[in-house]
Amino acid sequence: MIGASELDELILSFCKERWQKVAMVFGKTMQVLEDRGIQIDGGIANALDARMELLVGSGRLQAKGDIRQWRYSEVRWPLAAAAARQKLDA
Repeated sequence: MIGASELDELILSFCKERWQKVAMVFGKTMQVLEDRGIQIDGGIANALDARMELLVGSGRLQAKGDIRQWRYSEVRWPLAAAAARQKLDA
């Protein structure tokens, strides 16, 4: 199984400064988990929901819509976080 902080970092790695569907972020996250040999099941979906809620609640991500409805909600890095990441990449 994957730890909470590692899962957070994996989710965040697929987020951008622009809005993206939660389904896209989670789809990429689940692909990496599957590649690592972690079985994708309801437990992983629940863990993703819980971590996303925490990331949004703590301000590490911004959200539009009900993030539990993956296809109908979007997330992005907060503007300050996006600027900081761009500086690191430069």
